Amino acid sequence: MHTRMPVLLVLAALATPASAQLDDLQPGRNYPTSVQDFGAGRSENIDVGDADRDGDLDVVVANGGDGGPQANAFYLNLGGIQGGVEGTFQDDSAARFAGVPNDTSRDVEFADFDGDADLDLFVHNRGNTVNGGEVSRSYTNLGGLQAGSVGFYTESTDTFWGTLVGVPLTQEEGVQDGQGPFRDWSCDCDFGDFDDDGDLDLFHTSYGPNINGSIDSRIFLNDGLGRFDELYPWANPGADIRLHTLDADLADFDGDFDLDIIASSRDSQARYYRNNLVGTGWGGSPFTDLTQESLVATGAGLSGSSNYEVEFGDADGDGDFDLWMVDYTNFDEELLRNDGTGRFFKSELIKGDPNQDESEADFLDFDGDGDLDVFLANFSGTNRLFQSSLADGVPLTQGVYHRTDAAPLAPHPELPSSGNGGTSLDADCADMDGDGDPDIVIGNDANQMNRYFENVLGVPDTHAPTFHKITLQGDKSDGSDTVIHAQVRDNDPWYIVAYDAVDLVYSVDGGPSTCVQMRSQGGQQFRGVIPGELSGTIAYRVEATDGCGNTGISATTSYVQTSAGAPLWQNIGCGTTGVAGDPYLALSGTQVGGEPVSLQLVDAAPNAFFLLWLSFSSTPFNAIGGQVHAFPYSTQVLASTDAGGTRLATTSWPVGLPTGTEAWWQVIVQDASSVHGLVLSNAVKSTSP
Repeated sequence: MHTRMPVLLVLAALATPASAQLDDLQPGRNYPTSVQDFGAGRSENIDVGDADRDGDLDVVVANGGDGGPQANAFYLNLGGIQGGVEGTFQDDSAARFAGVPNDTSRDVEFADFDGDADLDLFVHNRGNTVNGGEVSRSYTNLGGLQAGSVGFYTESTDTFWGTLVGVPLTQEEGVQDGQGPFRDWSCDCDFGDFDDDGDLDLFHTSYGPNINGSIDSRIFLNDGLGRFDELYPWANPGADIRLHTLDADLADFDGDFDLDIIASSRDSQARYYRNNLVGTGWGGSPFTDLTQESLVATGAGLSGSSNYEVEFGDADGDGDFDLWMVDYTNFDEELLRNDGTGRFFKSELIKGDPNQDESEADFLDFDGDGDLDVFLANFSGTNRLFQSSLADGVPLTQGVYHRTDAAPLAPHPELPSSGNGGTSLDADCADMDGDGDPDIVIGNDANQMNRYFENVLGVPDTHAPTFHKITLQGDKSDGSDTVIHAQVRDNDPWYIVAYDAVDLVYSVDGGPSTCVQMRSQGGQQFRGVIPGELSGTIAYRVEATDGCGNTGISATTSYVQTSAGAPLWQNIGCGTTGVAGDPYLALSGTQVGGEPVSLQLVDAAPNAFFLLWLSFSSTPFNAIGGQVHAFPYSTQVLASTDAGGTRLATTSWPVGLPTGTEAWWQVIVQDASSVHGLVLSNAVKSTSP
């Protein structure tokens, strides 16, 4: 019996799956045609986001690149408040980008860098040796704090850049030394919450003139209102921060709840930097260059000079993030598997790589089976789609990624037979037409037409988000706020997971549940805060809902908190679901007489009337599918949301309120999608200090 066991194990490892091919859930081409929908130019990058907060994804295109200054473009999705067909687009650049100059742009990113719940834009520019580089520019969404029309943009570059420390004076453009914009040669920048303070910081790459790797990459920390001050020096002495980087990504690769940095490098070794600002806290420098330990010493070093891009995702299904490295071994793709500690190893999980010059990889689940497939944009040939075999149960020994239209496992020709070539530099994979499966938008260089591949056969996504890790809080008595992190996994690329609705739900001593919206920190990690002034047993869980309405709920955990005093602002209860999710009410301020207090309502119906109730006692009752806490009200205010379903207001706190005065605030919003015609926000309780 003992002599047979090893033989049985070997046979099991070598066994082929029950099916000779990967499942084809709806036979035929998922992407039968290629539509020319996003203009023509020297298009370097394309990004998707809901600029006007109407529930569909709009498109921005970065143009210019190596070909000289060109106009960047904005394409409006005609679904949502436009009342047209979702997944059809209109060039609205003249209106949305009024006054935006032509640039040599390499990249454009949607990001809410001023914290007002709408998506701003940042454009990365490369410049040239003649002009000494170009300033990268920011554009602020006029909704939210700006109280203008959501989805329209104004340049805010001069106020975006704050204090400069390491930037040479010869590169500065500001009117005051050490402050303001600066010229650089940038291809990619990414936003993420490096210091865990709740706002998005910036990693700013530079590859130097003529991509010679002579200029520092830099980190800028957000002051919370969208002003970015340089963190310098940001890496340990001796770290290599002068790279040939065309792409960088931010995520927690070592499992300590802070965002690390992985940077591709076209003509030199890709670099990996561990974050020391938060998490387990090694002290010393903010970041440590661990490239030697995490890539080179493991045998995962670069072999070649064309590593244009890195993309992270849980490719092997073990929860941590692996790395798809484009053209990492000459023109071969490499999937570097993470051992869970931020050390990466080469694998043999990619099959059918044609060994061509590719530009960019994106994870997606084109066939709706729950695992991550890969779209590969080709610099000088045909774009490729690789189907994952994880959901089919194929042993890892046979590989995970199999090029479609190639025997034996993935013979199905999924991509269009025409319009699928040229010089593709970038793609985003997202549900553009609202039918539950991912489409593909592609940016092409050399004044070729940009493309839209609509997934017409894909199975609507029914896979709920899951959780890799959630903060496990121990008992505490210091009265401080409790920050909870949740690392979300789903069958979407990271930039779409960032748009998921994630709530922290907690209760005290078994009482009613209270909901707190968690903010994306980047890298599929979300952050929420439980007030420190609460006392008792705090039980909490996290709920994440993706764009298709699938909701994942974490396990519930608890800790004991003993504190003195009451919180200034305390969420009470949860909102009821409307057309844009659960309306969320937040108030902030010192509650000192005469000082400002801010009110923010988000995720309500667009252009809807609402009532704000203020009560100085609370007699809760059930109504409108939820619970009303601000009753009997002493004051009610009638107002309306903007086109993005938000409302921001600032006023002065009353003078002379006695210490300990309690008040309850809650909003009732008009919403035709509700059976009641109305929905509730959460309530907020204030206690005067």
